[in-house]
Amino acid sequence: MSWLLRCINSRHAPIVVAMLVLLGALVLRIADPAAVTRIRDFAFDGYQRLQPRTYNAETPVRIVDIDEAALQEYGQWPWPRSIIARLVDKLTEKGAAVVAFDAVFAEPDRSSPRRMVQDLAAFTDAVTLEKLADAALDNDKLLADAMAQSRVVTGFGFDLKGTGNPPRTFHGVAFAGDQPSQFLPQQGGTVKSIEILEAAAKGNGSVNTDLDTIVIRRVPMLFRVAGYEGLFPALSIEALRVAQEASSYLIKSSGASGELSFGEKTGIVAIKTGNLEVPTDGRGRVMLYDTGHQPARFISARAVLKDEVPAENLEGQVIFVGTSAIGLKDLRNTPVQDGVPGVEVHAQLAEQMIEQRFLARPDYADGAEFLYLAAVGLLMVVLLPRLSAGRMAFVATILIGAGLVVPWLAYSQYHLLFDPIYPPVTLAAIYVGGTSLAFMRTERERAEIRGAFGMYLSPDIVEQLARNPSLLQLGGEQREITVMFTDVRGFTTISEQFDPQGLTRFMNRFLTPMTDLILARKGTIDKYMGDAIMAFWNAPLPVARHAAQACDAALAMQARLVVLNEEWKTEAEAEGRKHIPVNIGVGLNTGPASVGNFGSTQRFTYSCLGDDVNLASRLEGQCKTYGVGIIVGSKTCDAIADYATLEIDLVTVKGKTEPERIFVLLGDAGLATSPAFATLVERQAAFLKLYRSAGFAEALETIEACEAAAAAAGWRQSYYRMMRGRIDELIDDSPVDWKGVYVAKDK
Repeated sequence: MSWLLRCINSRHAPIVVAMLVLLGALVLRIADPAAVTRIRDFAFDGYQRLQPRTYNAETPVRIVDIDEAALQEYGQWPWPRSIIARLVDKLTEKGAAVVAFDAVFAEPDRSSPRRMVQDLAAFTDAVTLEKLADAALDNDKLLADAMAQSRVVTGFGFDLKGTGNPPRTFHGVAFAGDQPSQFLPQQGGTVKSIEILEAAAKGNGSVNTDLDTIVIRRVPMLFRVAGYEGLFPALSIEALRVAQEASSYLIKSSGASGELSFGEKTGIVAIKTGNLEVPTDGRGRVMLYDTGHQPARFISARAVLKDEVPAENLEGQVIFVGTSAIGLKDLRNTPVQDGVPGVEVHAQLAEQMIEQRFLARPDYADGAEFLYLAAVGLLMVVLLPRLSAGRMAFVATILIGAGLVVPWLAYSQYHLLFDPIYPPVTLAAIYVGGTSLAFMRTERERAEIRGAFGMYLSPDIVEQLARNPSLLQLGGEQREITVMFTDVRGFTTISEQFDPQGLTRFMNRFLTPMTDLILARKGTIDKYMGDAIMAFWNAPLPVARHAAQACDAALAMQARLVVLNEEWKTEAEAEGRKHIPVNIGVGLNTGPASVGNFGSTQRFTYSCLGDDVNLASRLEGQCKTYGVGIIVGSKTCDAIADYATLEIDLVTVKGKTEPERIFVLLGDAGLATSPAFATLVERQAAFLKLYRSAGFAEALETIEACEAAAAAAGWRQSYYRMMRGRIDELIDDSPVDWKGVYVAKDK
């Protein structure tokens, strides 16, 4: 002990403390107590909550739900077996591949008419009783007859108070490698369905899912019962066996051909039935790859019984019959969600098997984690006295980060589970134990730096700077972007209606939804200029189909403005003032630009510069000239070939010497494929041809037909009225050098 105290007080204290932490952690990892296992399971639960399995509605698995609506219609559970027989018949008629009951029919139906007749034995003679019994229906037989005409899997459960007689099996079992029974959970007693129903079924499966824990994480696919040699399947895998009309299970265990176990009996590897092979852990369990509760899985039993479900919704489906009714208390906790109907666990397991999407903790995981912890921990101990505090912090961050990132990548990319908690926590403890003061000081400085930059830059840019500090300089990169400029028409007149506070509220109500629409379509807000907005796409982060995203935003902004105008009109009428409609012009252009940090060394902002950026601003200004809502440049038009765009002129904007073909954006691909729009495009092309060839009188004659086509296509703007006035002026002036290009007079 005195030696230990001297070491702690010496200059070697960091190494001593770090080594003690490492050795203690390695010993604890070898022991792997229940508390460590629980923490690991909670971490894996967290992975599933962060990235649950994606639910695929095309997977042929559905739950027929004995829900509150069904109970209200047909009474409390258990229902008479005659109703369940009708349910089986309906599902069979609609083509269900298999019907699996997450229920145990352990006793004869007490509501059966024949059972009621037998209760009259004390009140009538034997002959009359026999006649009544022969005439009365037996609900259990009705259900058995329905099951015999279908592919039904009955359920059984495990209970120490249950009988010793095992459930009936309908399958054979073969195995390769070690005898699988030694690895399977053994149950002491069973509760099973009555014999007449078991005999009529095509399969029999366990309804138990939570044998060991409150949270259902791993569900055994096979069980054994004390005193019996046979193996008994889970409801989920048995349903798939029956659906495939397979006759047996093939179990592959350690020692089988192609399986490396180095002479150790490591357990079961996989279970195969029909065409499905299901990888398991050593105890024959499948880890639940959870989607959380999905209402789309469920079909109400009431709807099935009322014949309200189309056949295509049930044909070929693996049907699990269970309940989500709260009063029946068949609710379970899963990694993603609490209070999930138990039948949904069976359905999810069946989905995983069909989709072949499984989570797995490899056999080598424990050894790999131990070796990783020992090697990296020892490396940190060696480096502690040799590196400065800053460099050690960097190394520790990399090593700890790898312990967090690698397990996440293994999960998210390959569905493999490695402990993301114990190794990183141990490494962090080693580092803190060796350099606690320097660590806290360094972290405090980092927090201060992040906070300081967060006051000036957007969160996205701050994160980029954290990953790449070289970006913290003036200048930028060349990138193709789509730029948007918007402006409110007649804003001065609109603003005269309001006092300063009212104008502020008005602008907030305008800019907030417009900004939301841009951001929702992956745009970057550059700046606000009074009532104007500048935004761009494809920077700082790449955006697929950025021109289309920008056009979608522009169309959505115009549509949202219609709703806002209705609200403002109602408010203006209520306040007794005149409503002035708010209209915006939107200019869009696509092209190369320099994007990055621009300004001075004292203050800069993330923005974009370039000729195509300036053109977008000029196009917005031409919206007023041409009486349209959205004008896009030719490069943007080329990038959105499937959208409803219409060429409106060839114009030389202010500051440019070369003319630009400009287009009005009228709608998305839906409008572009309409016959009315095709007619408008044809007539507009004819109009522009006459107009550009100086056939002004003939062009005037076509405007009326163009206006009719525009109205039919839903375009009701003042473009043609403006063009009529312009052509009248051209006829009066009779220009001799006309080239079909309009030179803009305004920005």
